[in-house]
Amino acid sequence: MVWPLRKTRVQQPANPAGYGPPLAPEELTGNLSELERQLNGEMKCIAGKNQVYVRALVTGRSTARPRIALRCPFLKDIGKSPHVFYEHIRDVCCGDPDQCEAWRRFKRRHGMG
Repeated sequence: MVWPLRKTRVQQPANPAGYGPPLAPEELTGNLSELERQLNGEMKCIAGKNQVYVRALVTGRSTARPRIALRCPFLKDIGKSPHVFYEHIRDVCCGDPDQCEAWRRFKRRHGMG
């Protein structure tokens, strides 16, 4: 007897471990390539200039949903996770970098403020 193959859909966790906050509404409904270009154009922090990219984490069984990300060397320098995501990029890196502890430390260390 031949058993029919059963198609099962593996539910992917909404936020795989270490993969940041839940996706922002703009990431769910917008064009990620356009968001990437827009954020790279609006970037105010020197660490993030042309560094915004679309990231998809490959897990053991599947690929997580693509999202907007930035790897910040300033955060790494102060011992924090260097990965930041859309809302932080939009609000801090492109909006008001002085909200970022890593940016403030960098400016003090290099006599910029």
